[in-house]
Amino acid sequence: MKKIYLILYYFIFSNLPNSWWPMGKLFNKLRITIAQRILSIGANVLIEKNVYFGSGNNVSIGNDCQINEAVRLDNVTIGNNVMIARETIILGKMHESKDLDIPMNMQGVKDVQKTIIEDNVWLGLRVIVMPGVIIKRGTIVAAGAVITKDTEPNSIYGGVPAKKIKDR
Repeated sequence: MKKIYLILYYFIFSNLPNSWWPMGKLFNKLRITIAQRILSIGANVLIEKNVYFGSGNNVSIGNDCQINEAVRLDNVTIGNNVMIARETIILGKMHESKDLDIPMNMQGVKDVQKTIIEDNVWLGLRVIVMPGVIIKRGTIVAAGAVITKDTEPNSIYGGVPAKKIKDR
């Protein structure tokens, strides 16, 4: 049955207009209703169009979150009151590359820990989060940043790779 909901989500419901369109709140409610059959989603969540979460097996979203359009989620737990801007990518796996005698595409995938986004986090436009990172409570990540390491709570990060800019 889950496969049917995945097909419905990706071919129909993920393509419905965003919440700011006329009748957008209805479209979001329909999108959430189908997505809840695939992954764990809390209350009062906004998921805009074209959000990708694979099979949904390793993705969970807390309460009062906003996931904007064209976001890609993989192997992540998202806390409460999290805002994720458009085109953000949360990577869930990486390819092995340590054996120089075997082509990288034949080495398989590394074991990585789940990425965790704690409560009250804001990820700006086109942020990339590497696998296994913990983004601590109250963190803001500037647009275009690449998070490669755990953050400190209540801090602002930016750059490639992202570095702490200042405390909030």
